[in-house]
Amino acid sequence: MKREVAGFTLLEVMMALVIVSIALVALVQSSQGGANTLAQAKEKTAALFIANQVLMNAYRQPSPATGQMQGERAYQDRLYFWKIEWQSTDNARIQRLEVEVSLQRDFDYLQAQLTGFKSS
Repeated sequence: MKREVAGFTLLEVMMALVIVSIALVALVQSSQGGANTLAQAKEKTAALFIANQVLMNAYRQPSPATGQMQGERAYQDRLYFWKIEWQSTDNARIQRLEVEVSLQRDFDYLQAQLTGFKSS
């Protein structure tokens, strides 16, 4: 009488471990990508908030005919740099306001940009 051995061979166990390892690596990379995307979205949302605040302040104050102003603001543990530029338009009573927000002082890469119009 021949007795059959129940269980897995070493080759089957190794193949199962390889498949599980590949799946775990893919899961970790996917989670890391999602975390990076979330962090970028958070920075862009904060930059848009700052740009909106700068634009609202410009609406409330008298503005020059043309010109530029810069500043910085700390928000959510990050330092954001902003600048606003007043431009004339074809209509002498309307000004165009361009607001840019960046994490870098030289504004090489913008986190946010808003355009508004102000009438005098």
